[in-house]
Amino acid sequence: MKHAAADGTSLRLLVPPEARFGKYVRERVAGFATSFGVGPDEAEAFVTAVSEALANAVEHAHANDPIEVTCRFVDERLVATVVDHGVGFETRQRPPKVPNPLAERGRGLLLMKSFSDTFAVRSTPGKGTAVTLARFVGRRNSGGGSAEGRTRGRPGRSPNAH
Repeated sequence: MKHAAADGTSLRLLVPPEARFGKYVRERVAGFATSFGVGPDEAEAFVTAVSEALANAVEHAHANDPIEVTCRFVDERLVATVVDHGVGFETRQRPPKVPNPLAERGRGLLLMKSFSDTFAVRSTPGKGTAVTLARFVGRRNSGGGSAEGRTRGRPGRSPNAH
């Protein structure tokens, strides 16, 4: 497992395709987000989306190569990309349906979308998949509260935040 931060404005992790490394990635991504003054609710929502992308790569890529997780803070947005070099899939398939509420699985893509402002999947059969997601965030101001953000009404955002 490799951990490299290029310049303080980005985070790059190379992790084995094993579920047991999920906690490590979540901790590093949360630390990265909060290092920019992102509030705990926004950081938690971003970490949830990244964690789902990683979990999908671990489960569905069927690859031995490390999974790359990169994060950047750009223009008041947290941006993450999760890349695997696995089996990939045809992206022209139908959009995912909402699973039966009693189903155990099938919510990953929907969760990633709901916790992100932008969400994209690029995949090539036989070559792998890249999931990119971004979330607009408000930095904390000097008074310790959240700065007004563009994220009202989304998951992970306090209902009385402004």
